[in-house]
Amino acid sequence: MPQHDTHTKSFMDLIMGRGPSEDELSYRPLRTTKQMVDMVQNPKKNIGKFLVRRTARNLMEKDGSLGVLGVYSYMNEHHGREWWDWEPETIWATLETAHKLMDDTPEEIRNMVMALQVVLNTFGPFEHWHIFEKVSHAFNQNHVDFGVMQPTEPDEIGLTIHLLAKIRPSTEYDDEVLQYISACCKIAGLVYLPEELFPGVQNHLDLVTFEYHLRDITKKVWEAGISGYRFEDDIQKYQVEVQIGRLNEVKEYVEKEGK
Repeated sequence: MPQHDTHTKSFMDLIMGRGPSEDELSYRPLRTTKQMVDMVQNPKKNIGKFLVRRTARNLMEKDGSLGVLGVYSYMNEHHGREWWDWEPETIWATLETAHKLMDDTPEEIRNMVMALQVVLNTFGPFEHWHIFEKVSHAFNQNHVDFGVMQPTEPDEIGLTIHLLAKIRPSTEYDDEVLQYISACCKIAGLVYLPEELFPGVQNHLDLVTFEYHLRDITKKVWEAGISGYRFEDDIQKYQVEVQIGRLNEVKEYVEKEGK
């Protein structure tokens, strides 16, 4: 059995063994998407903690290859599946030598690598919303705080879905995770979630948005383009443009960071 250092053991235990906090557990099982929306929308009220926003995601700009897929491909190419259970010290030494990083690997990178091991060795991110959330923040190189709920933003979710599909293709998400994703997107104001960006989430979003007309128009414009579309009035045009703009932000972020 691999021996993990304190940092790794903490990360693995917190998102796999310990699970949600006692406050979070009082809200499980999550029976409806509406409950999830309420929890995500009011983390301070329902969880008793503050919402934590994104932090320095561009930490590794000096070496663009050192993203999730870059690390995953590099380690697989050179070490096969063995590194999946490696001691962290071996991983850090390999990355620091091969990529000429600083002597002390930043916490964001350590979390990213540990999250990769969770994805490779378990189904946790596909089955439990709290594991998906922490893996998502780790993949986006955000600060990961295990003591609070950290609702994820649509572009970060889109990237996480993209990366998980690359690493674990064909693995399906349980409803709990899809409800969490739809709740985060609902809070962000989205009414339509393209299947290519958010597979399987639209049905859950429909249960809490009820913006079916705006959804249908946004879907048509997303698929066919805005040119030539006849809107009912300027207000409707503005609403659709806002939706399309946000979806384009997600798409562009995934294309940029998901290589």
